[in-house]
Amino acid sequence: MEEREALDELFGAALDAFVETRTRLAAGLAAAGHKAEAQALKKVRRPSPSAWATNQVVRRARGEVDAFLDASERLRGSQGAMVAGRGDRGVFQADTEELRRATSTLAEAARRLLAELGRPDDRAVVDRVLANVRAAALTEDARDALLGGALVADLDGGDAFGGLLAGGDAAPLRATSARPPASPRPAPAPNAPDADVRRRAEEAAARARELADARRDETAARDAAAKADAASTRARTALDEARRRADAAHEAAREAERAVREAEVALREAQRDAADAETRAGRATRRREGLEK
Repeated sequence: MEEREALDELFGAALDAFVETRTRLAAGLAAAGHKAEAQALKKVRRPSPSAWATNQVVRRARGEVDAFLDASERLRGSQGAMVAGRGDRGVFQADTEELRRATSTLAEAARRLLAELGRPDDRAVVDRVLANVRAAALTEDARDALLGGALVADLDGGDAFGGLLAGGDAAPLRATSARPPASPRPAPAPNAPDADVRRRAEEAAARARELADARRDETAARDAAAKADAASTRARTALDEARRRADAAHEAAREAERAVREAEVALREAQRDAADAETRAGRATRRREGLEK
């Protein structure tokens, strides 16, 4: 086994089996003579639950991830054009709607995939998966890191490489530390128009994020409402069934009460007939005795 294959298998393993898989793969590398790589593999950190979930979504729902990244890139382009005064509002609105649909589709794919992998439906984890993909849309390096499917911690918009093991095509096991930040370069003093353009771009981006979050909350609320409606339907059906059974039980009780009353009447009639018969028998006996005398 090569080191890249070991890394790929390790980050594709179940979260609960990560440590066991790491130990097994390191032993395999060592047995194959790759002792340095085996030692490096042993130092690979276990991903956080949300980083692990993000890796699985990237590996198993790549189409949904790519669709989100593409939609995000198109929206940034149309948004920048709008800010610069040369955009088309219809195109911008269409791109916004496309990103909303891509977000909803990606969230649903994440929930479905985590359920298939035996993980509970945890909205916080799904939200972190979406946040990681949004962070990856900001820079090419963060995008490569996400698509490498080997995150050990969540991406951050301000520090896209914090806690990364490897990502993209550059994934040697020895590169286990975060990339050092580039030396800051002095920026030229912006003139007033450029600063105003940037300010408007930032405001537009903030509004777009708020819209995406609102759309996500709306989708979640609709899902919750659908589940509540389904639960209400089940409860109503159960109530109707219980009422039907109660009505049947009441009818059976009424039938039983009628049967008891009829039995009581029959008993009284039988007792009266028995008393009459006993009286007649006494009279017959006395008559017989009188005749015999």
